[in-house]
Amino acid sequence: MAFTVTYKEDKGMVDKCSHGYKIVTGTILFSTSYPTGGELMDMSKIFPKDLHLVIVEPKAGYIFLYDYTNKKVLAYWTGAGLSAVLAQITNGTNLSSSCADVRFIAIGK
Repeated sequence: MAFTVTYKEDKGMVDKCSHGYKIVTGTILFSTSYPTGGELMDMSKIFPKDLHLVIVEPKAGYIFLYDYTNKKVLAYWTGAGLSAVLAQITNGTNLSSSCADVRFIAIGK
């Protein structure tokens, strides 16, 4: 299964945002083989001027961060319990079943 992103642009929120910003929400379905360095999620067509903020919800013990420079979603976890430092998910990890429909919100112009 491939990494899939579904976007839902809320037209009502777009009209109410100030200074030309728009809000896009959506869901991410991770693939059966997480690649080292993250999954590509290029939103430059949706936000051609500026991608200001991306927030991805945590799910199933995983934390997700957006890498603005490389346009990727990075997955982290604490393999040694809650007191451990976050480590990026290892190459080839199957996140498809545990991380189906991970929600995100993005703001930009």
